[in-house]
Amino acid sequence: MKIRHEIKREYKFDSGNEDESNESDQKNSQSFRNLRKKIIKTHPAPKQIVQSQKIKQFFKEGKLRELVKLVEADKIHYQEYDQLKQNNNVIKLQQNALIVNQTNSREDFVGKIIKIITIKESKSNKLICLCEVNWYFRRNEVVKYAPDHKKWISNQEVFASTHVDIIRANSIIKPCEILSIEDYEKLHSVDKGVFFQRLSFNIHTKKIEGLQNLKLMCTCKKPQNPDLGYIQCDKCDEWYHYSCVGINKSDYENKNKEYVCGCCR
Repeated sequence: MKIRHEIKREYKFDSGNEDESNESDQKNSQSFRNLRKKIIKTHPAPKQIVQSQKIKQFFKEGKLRELVKLVEADKIHYQEYDQLKQNNNVIKLQQNALIVNQTNSREDFVGKIIKIITIKESKSNKLICLCEVNWYFRRNEVVKYAPDHKKWISNQEVFASTHVDIIRANSIIKPCEILSIEDYEKLHSVDKGVFFQRLSFNIHTKKIEGLQNLKLMCTCKKPQNPDLGYIQCDKCDEWYHYSCVGINKSDYENKNKEYVCGCCR
């Protein structure tokens, strides 16, 4: 190796007697080892320099999937963890989280954390923290492909999917909770980070899956939407939208007043 030969030449000494020569050789050897360690530490190998440049480039360009592929086989620079702390919240693997939507803060993204990753940039030793997430689709993302279903999809409804992506860990806002629709309806008030899920969204066909399992309600024959007001018939126990049966909620709410639907009259 070129550096090694140059160092050897620099530390050659003329021998006097044999003892002095041995002592000189030992000092020379020790000096070479120290100098070589110092040189290796301060001058990364060409491969490391190239990798470091690619890490910076991919991170800057937002090519996070390519960044992970570049280093995931390197156990020195790539590490996985079972939890992280973000915005004073502990986020664990398989936990659902609310994630920043830069274009619409009123409808942040929702995803399940399936990997927590750090990548060490070899030149500066800075850590890049990333997460692999399994996305849920939200209302506005789904109704673009299924506008006829807009009326019965709740603002707090999410749809399971197989879509997996890599995100920056600092884009996580906080953990969130995803309930069944039955448990969701039992809540008296709903926090921004509480959702329910009953269906899936196929990212390839752009269609909602599981619709055949939903019970249709009211005269409009739409699935249940917890955001809307319903009234139950005291005869048949079926539920109806106030707007669909032409009555005012205030006429019946908190009043011991019987309601009988048109089919039972």
